Amino acid sequence: MYNNIGLMTPRGSGTSGYVQKNLAHIKPTRRQDEFLKEIKAMKENVIQARKKANPEIILHEMKRDIELKKITLQEELEARGMAEEEIQQRVQRLEEKLKDMLNKGEYQLDHVADTHTKTQRKEEQEKKIGDAFGIDKEQFKPGTAFDFDAEEKSRLEKKVEREMRKAERLIQLKEQKKAEKKRLKELAQQQQQIKVAQENDVKKEESRSRSRRKEKKSKKHKK
Repeated sequence: MYNNIGLMTPRGSGTSGYVQKNLAHIKPTRRQDEFLKEIKAMKENVIQARKKANPEIILHEMKRDIELKKITLQEELEARGMAEEEIQQRVQRLEEKLKDMLNKGEYQLDHVADTHTKTQRKEEQEKKIGDAFGIDKEQFKPGTAFDFDAEEKSRLEKKVEREMRKAERLIQLKEQKKAEKKRLKELAQQQQQIKVAQENDVKKEESRSRSRRKEKKSKKHKK
């Protein structure tokens, strides 16, 4: 016994008498009601959709960055002692090159400090991920993954839609079989009519041949 915990004596207990950890004890898991409360809190505190980037602000930031690069180049060339005319030509060539990239949509900012630029890049990244996983951004709503009622409703609607398509296919198959059966029946009737017509032709030909034979016999008897 230690600190009034344990057995008075280990005799007859099959143990050493020391307080030991119960290795067979299983810690209780989270209760279902606690889990449901957490899910309810998630559904109530849905993350709002991020604001979209403003392309006009991004364009303004890119134009500002081009002007800064022009000024930086001009200062560097002036520090080297280059002629003013040569400096203006190089700065103009740089401006034409950067504006051409800007018009083609190839210009990228060296540093991303603007919120709208970060948002635009994030949107492009999300679009690539959405295209890879086949997610329709217009139909997707943030927080729907925790709305089990909506998920169940969507699942049932998809099931009903599948059953309706299946029923439509079965109806089409039945109609096709019915049309095929009708076509075969008409074909069989046509063949039967042809057969009957052929038999009638054969009978007529036999009757003609018999009548001719009779005429020949009657002529012989007369002679």
